[in-house]
Amino acid sequence: MKVIKTASIFIAAAFFLAACNTDQATQVANTARGTNNPTFTDETAGDVGGYVNDDFDLQRVGDVLARSKTPQEFETYLNQPDGINNLDLNGDGYVDYISVDEFGGQDDYERGLSLFTNYGQDRRQELGTVNFYRDEPRYPGARVMLTGNDNIYGDNNFYETNWLEKSIGIVSLLFRPRREEYRSPYYYNNYPTGYTPYNAVETPYYRTRVEQMYPQPVFAYTTTAPVYYSRIKIESPNNGLDLGQIYGKLRKPTTEQAEFFQNNPRKPFRAKDENNDSNDRNRPGKSDDFRGREKKDNADKKNESDKPKDGKPDKADKQDKGKGDKPDQGGKNKGKKP
Repeated sequence: MKVIKTASIFIAAAFFLAACNTDQATQVANTARGTNNPTFTDETAGDVGGYVNDDFDLQRVGDVLARSKTPQEFETYLNQPDGINNLDLNGDGYVDYISVDEFGGQDDYERGLSLFTNYGQDRRQELGTVNFYRDEPRYPGARVMLTGNDNIYGDNNFYETNWLEKSIGIVSLLFRPRREEYRSPYYYNNYPTGYTPYNAVETPYYRTRVEQMYPQPVFAYTTTAPVYYSRIKIESPNNGLDLGQIYGKLRKPTTEQAEFFQNNPRKPFRAKDENNDSNDRNRPGKSDDFRGREKKDNADKKNESDKPKDGKPDKADKQDKGKGDKPDQGGKNKGKKP
């Protein structure tokens, strides 16, 4: 009888210990899942929606680049209404104008383009840089890598393709001997002829739009820099330039940007879709105020002639559907200059 009681005690103890271990394992597993996949609540995310980088799809910028013949044309395509750009960094409700600067024309191996927003008086925020690299000068094309700005896109965001064997209009021009490099003369409130500021739309509308326009991007996304990255010596003239006051969440904000966002967490005005023009009277170009809003006074009674002209740049043809180019990391001995 004593043997039976003793056995019963051991069995009960075993079940108790097993249950404890199971609860502890479950707790550890849940903790691990929470660490790898954090749940963002309204309190942690704020009331401003997604991140700023969601409104300018760098991967699909490659499709715009592929059909461009010059940096100027590339800039025009980037700023076409209902296109690749939906950024509104200054929170005025209108899409920011993206400027392009060319750099690095000193040798036969490298060229670069800087994409940035410019609000005048050196108030610039770089968005990303496009690097073109040739293993040898004899190639008609180049390896292409677009790197997102750390403030907006976070660390290690690379978009690349291999056009070494392809003759791409803008690549051919950039490597051709020329006297001057292109530096965009345009900025906030100083736009090219025919350009009219247009409404920023809600991010889901934008995402649907660009994914339908470019269903198979030519650029491949990677978090690891290609091997030729270390061989790139040229640097963007806008490297390190950032705008302290950005109305939106950034992946890696500076101290100034983080403090500004904390004190200004409101969601900027956004049109629900491309057809909503209810905010037209406040378009940039009618006010000297940095955020482009008219003062609530007699300005409301101005004539229709004060409004910007309705001209828009022609909408470029969509890319043919097809498989995207695969990135080429380059051979072990490639890229060494002769």
